[in-house]
Amino acid sequence: MSQFNAPRTTFGRGPTADALPVPLLGKAADHRVAMLRQAGEVLAVLPGPGETLHAVMTGRYDLMHLISALVGQLGTVESLTIATLSYNGRNLAEMIALLDSGAVKSLTLLCSAFFRDHNKELWEETLTDFRERGQRAAAARCHAKVVCLHTADGRKLSLEGSANLRTNSNREQFALTDDAAVHDWHAAWIGALVSAHEGDDEKESAG
Repeated sequence: MSQFNAPRTTFGRGPTADALPVPLLGKAADHRVAMLRQAGEVLAVLPGPGETLHAVMTGRYDLMHLISALVGQLGTVESLTIATLSYNGRNLAEMIALLDSGAVKSLTLLCSAFFRDHNKELWEETLTDFRERGQRAAAARCHAKVVCLHTADGRKLSLEGSANLRTNSNREQFALTDDAAVHDWHAAWIGALVSAHEGDDEKESAG
């Protein structure tokens, strides 16, 4: 199944006269709700066992919002594995919220070495947040965009596409597959890269 041309949504509210910070916060909250709503609309029909959903993203929400919406539909996720070229602080906050809420029990993140080298402050924040929660994160020479979800009720889905966790306002495509073998194949190579590189930051600091 394919879904195209999601309806355009207008974000935010006008400012109020008596409390300037409120509309800024409200706009951000409304923006997130709108992005989650649009992401949920793309996932109106999930693939069944052995099926793949093909869809196009509008560029008006992050892939991370799509992941959050998917977790909301699937229920508790035992393990979430993500490979992305890049992400932003908003995406990190979404990942941490999934962990802290218990919606995701285990999260492994692989990003590109290029991103790490050009976003050192965000990368350090990521490592701190992940380590405090017993989660794994690493950077390597990797351009892949893949998400693997293993749910508490045994489903294994994988999402492959063109989008990084953060939007760049372009149309992006993805394929969401309900197949244990595909999930396990992706989760294995991503996990191996994380294992090979998760100590790189400590080595750099030491040497």
